[in-house]
Amino acid sequence: MEGGQIAFAAIVITLFAIGVIVAVAFHHKAERERREAMRALAAQMGFAFTERDPVLDQRFRGFRDFGRGHSRTGLNLISGETRLGGVRMRLLMGDYQYKITTSNGKSTSTTTYNMSFISVVPLLRMTEELAVRSENFLDRLGAFVGFEDIDFESSEFSSRFHVKCSDRRFASDLFDPRMIEYFLESAVPEIEAQRGILLFDHGTRRWDPERFAVVLGWVDGFFARVPRHVRADRLPADERASDPVLNPTGRDGDGGAA
Repeated sequence: MEGGQIAFAAIVITLFAIGVIVAVAFHHKAERERREAMRALAAQMGFAFTERDPVLDQRFRGFRDFGRGHSRTGLNLISGETRLGGVRMRLLMGDYQYKITTSNGKSTSTTTYNMSFISVVPLLRMTEELAVRSENFLDRLGAFVGFEDIDFESSEFSSRFHVKCSDRRFASDLFDPRMIEYFLESAVPEIEAQRGILLFDHGTRRWDPERFAVVLGWVDGFFARVPRHVRADRLPADERASDPVLNPTGRDGDGGAA
């Protein structure tokens, strides 16, 4: 290789190395800013903040989105007790990261995926397995060959959402006309429930910190629309008196729960 070619190759390598360094620096800066924004959100809500949890996936064992890949890690986690839709619950939300490694026999590549989530454990007893997401082509194909999800009286709802539940009676009770209308008129996250834990996310999408408040607002609306008879049957006795749906005037007649 001639001297000019060697010099040109050296310049290309140097520029590439600089580009990599700059990209890594920008990535670390963006991640640091996100971490601080999430920490500030936790402080604003009066909740605890955890920067990293390498065993978060064990808490959600069996949940579809937490069973993929390897090197699974929880990041920027916010936790505390709150009320949503009048129901008292434990809240955990933040980011989740995992990696998937593929090989074609000659080379191996690893892709990192990030997603955001909100999970709650409400005092409203919901131990059934439930999954709700937007209907897709494979779901329609499955229905054609006999693998059907639950159909509801609203044909629009049934065509837009894929609903599976271990107890069809519970699903029918939960998705009354008011709840169905709420789903049809809003941007709905994916929902998965197991062992009394409800998980809300948008698959492999990571939200801006401000987006958490928007999704929390949706979850608040979801619990506010849980029908009266479901609440009466599944809330602990000491929670029913302060429930804003079962008792709109509140325990002390002050217009709602504290």
